[in-house]
Amino acid sequence: MRLRILDVLTPKRVIGNIGEREAVRYLKKKKYKILEKNYTALGAEIDIIAMKDGVTAFIEVKTRNVKHLGYKEARPASSVTAEKQRKIIKTASYYISHNRPDTRLRLDVIEVYTEGEDKSVRVKDIKHLEGAFDKNSAFDRGYYYKQKKEGSVL
Repeated sequence: MRLRILDVLTPKRVIGNIGEREAVRYLKKKKYKILEKNYTALGAEIDIIAMKDGVTAFIEVKTRNVKHLGYKEARPASSVTAEKQRKIIKTASYYISHNRPDTRLRLDVIEVYTEGEDKSVRVKDIKHLEGAFDKNSAFDRGYYYKQKKEGSVL
């Protein structure tokens, strides 16, 4: 039997699970049909796959506790790196080709902001960033950072 990372309940994973559960509730209220949760293929995982108005949305959920957000900390969505975006795109393309070849796809991020600690954690706010990234931005961003690391970009 193989142990999956999603089966290990670290404190960070517990908060992530809360965020994903709340994101599903949010999407259902917005009339999305939930197709998959924690879909894995090709070595990547997509938190939520949902459909609305003929569009299949592949959604990465990022949860942060407002107590731990620093003054200069970037939005949770900024932690969806170019590499993660490319993995999501590859997995989303695989899913579409095998399950819904006649649908449009969109790549979203849902930010879930929580407050409180341990068992008193509650959701303070949810932000849904529709079309947060696409194939061009994921690959351009990756190219830029690779060039910067190699010293080729000012």
